[in-house]
Amino acid sequence: MKKSSKILLSAALVMIIAAMMIPAWSYFTTYAAAKGVQTIHLGENTRIKEDFENWTKKLQVTNEDKNVTVFIRAKAFSGINNPISYNGTGWTENKEDGYWYYDEAVVPGGSTSVLNVVIEEPKDPKLNDKFNVVVIYESIPARYDEDGKAYADWEQEVHVVTEEGGN
Repeated sequence: MKKSSKILLSAALVMIIAAMMIPAWSYFTTYAAAKGVQTIHLGENTRIKEDFENWTKKLQVTNEDKNVTVFIRAKAFSGINNPISYNGTGWTENKEDGYWYYDEAVVPGGSTSVLNVVIEEPKDPKLNDKFNVVVIYESIPARYDEDGKAYADWEQEVHVVTEEGGN
């Protein structure tokens, strides 16, 4: 009788422990991968060109809009195995938000200079084929002060008007 109650107690403990581990398993096994590009147009039409060579992504943004002068900012994300650094003439880093801002307004048909995103090669050669660097960039229409000088207002709100006419 003693042996069967120990077995029953052991089985109950194993079931309780297993039941408690299920949420932990679901937490650690939740994973999703995505590929591709999603473009969101808010009025102006810009296009990014990305070239990759010698562990460097070379970014250049073109303003394809025919009527709107824009300001550009860009930022890259990578995993812990591939730290990144930036360099490029005409680009300035904002340490608060991590974006690199193009110093000049980009006129219709114009382009930024190249922003280099330098990717540190992993120390483990097996990881050379398993890295991903995601680049995002944003453009915003230029605003003008009383003297006609263009400036960027990155804090301006975007108002979306639905087909019904509401905000």
